[in-house]
Amino acid sequence: MTAEAKIAASVLKPAVEWVRGQIKRDRENRYSLLRDWTLPATVCSFWPDELSGWQSPLFRISRLSPGVVSITVRAYSSTKDDNVCDGATLSPDTPPGILPAALFHDPWYCTLPGDAARQYEILADEIGVPRKTLRAFGDALFYSIATAGGCPRWLAWLYHLGIRVGFPIVKPFIVAAVLASLAAGCAGCLVGPDGTFVDPGDYQPPAWEQVNQ
Repeated sequence: MTAEAKIAASVLKPAVEWVRGQIKRDRENRYSLLRDWTLPATVCSFWPDELSGWQSPLFRISRLSPGVVSITVRAYSSTKDDNVCDGATLSPDTPPGILPAALFHDPWYCTLPGDAARQYEILADEIGVPRKTLRAFGDALFYSIATAGGCPRWLAWLYHLGIRVGFPIVKPFIVAAVLASLAAGCAGCLVGPDGTFVDPGDYQPPAWEQVNQ
């Protein structure tokens, strides 16, 4: 190993260990959905017209009309051994709308015991849609739920960007970029994928509890 590589490794190692520790503590959060929770009618242009619905242990999706579906997140319990939802990874759960968004989004990415794929991957394979399309659709719903639940659009955009980037170590840099944009008066530019819900006014918050306290 060269001297430059040794220096780089000595700098990166503490950062990597810090991220791992933060992720471990973050994953200790556990949230349960107490009752089935139906989202507002949702625009889903890729949903096959011939498919009336789809069900899994965590979701029930019904076709309402061409390009529009009803999505219900089924009640679930998070346990130490099977944590369905741990909230927003490496980010606070406290802003309005963020925890409800995570209560949908974490199950969307969840791999159930006995399954070899995540929920959105199973759905994508069954309806013949690329997995990346279903992933982006779920990430857009995170943004829509967060804003419908009262989260400022610029902050929901930040969380959505963190999800799309997918690398926790870059989140501090994303925060810095957003704060710089806000200071420059660009908050109105930082908006995410609007138009997911047919009528955001139909949004009803979920019933949940934190089970690790």
